[in-house]
Amino acid sequence: MKRLAKTFPLLALPVLLASCEKEITVDLPDTPERLVVEGTIEPGRPPFIILTRTQSYFAPTDVNTIASIFVGGATVVVTDNGVPHTLQQICSGDLTEEEIQQAAALTGLDPALLSSANICIYTSTDAATFGVAGHTYRLDISAEGKTLSSTTSIPQPVPLDSVWFKLAEQRPNDDTLGYAWARLTDPDTMGNSYRWMARRISHRANGETEDPTFISPLGTTFNDKYINGLTFDFNAIRGRQFYSDQPEDQNDEAGFFKVGDTIAVKFLSIGRKEYDFYTTYDNNVGSTGDIFSTPANVKTNIDGGLGIWAGRGVYMDTIICR
Repeated sequence: MKRLAKTFPLLALPVLLASCEKEITVDLPDTPERLVVEGTIEPGRPPFIILTRTQSYFAPTDVNTIASIFVGGATVVVTDNGVPHTLQQICSGDLTEEEIQQAAALTGLDPALLSSANICIYTSTDAATFGVAGHTYRLDISAEGKTLSSTTSIPQPVPLDSVWFKLAEQRPNDDTLGYAWARLTDPDTMGNSYRWMARRISHRANGETEDPTFISPLGTTFNDKYINGLTFDFNAIRGRQFYSDQPEDQNDEAGFFKVGDTIAVKFLSIGRKEYDFYTTYDNNVGSTGDIFSTPANVKTNIDGGLGIWAGRGVYMDTIICR
């Protein structure tokens, strides 16, 4: 969601043109700084809003720089059925380590980032703000002289018929690595959209949970354009946290679950605008560095800014990998 994200493929050009004699200079136009929203609301849970600024592609990526893009001091209001609720600003610098782990699980932010920098989010402890399937929620934000707004609804969740682990059998005598599988019966009404998320809740030798947050691998957002009313099986690879340095993300286990893992599955039902955001975001991230792909802007449902305000119906399940 960075404003220069569509320039990523330019990074590959020096390699391709290294043998050319003529020096080529590419002038990137200056673009105004914009605010970016990452907001979600789910049944039985409060809204969570993360507000950041766009950043130049060539800006450094150290902890201090990353922390500086988060926006504090905003006024954030969520309106449900005509009743406005002003959200609280909660900053990681005021949280205990246990609360930081909980915040990471709820927001998807890296707990290491929350621990090392004072990151602020907007949420509420008022049960009146908790999501209800079928309700529509308006979001209004005032920050740094800018105003942003959006509207989303929480769809009724569509349950998975079953979930299981299956060996990939891509290597001889491999009796350990595999994928998560699920069976879905799509309702016989056009327009359903879905997003798969999963998290290993089994523990490492040091006691830490293997995945601190839910992860949605690229390409696991889909709609029922071709599967309306059908029952079908699909699989999902193991996603990885951004900037992960875990050994299983650097070796032959990358992309695989394995025997002994316990997987929490979070299957989301989402609207069309939310589907458009997640699919274009995944396509944008997936094409980074590929000079043969066509860069595409991420579609947003935020008026006055960028990003997403997403109502999400949630079905939860668990897979024990045996």
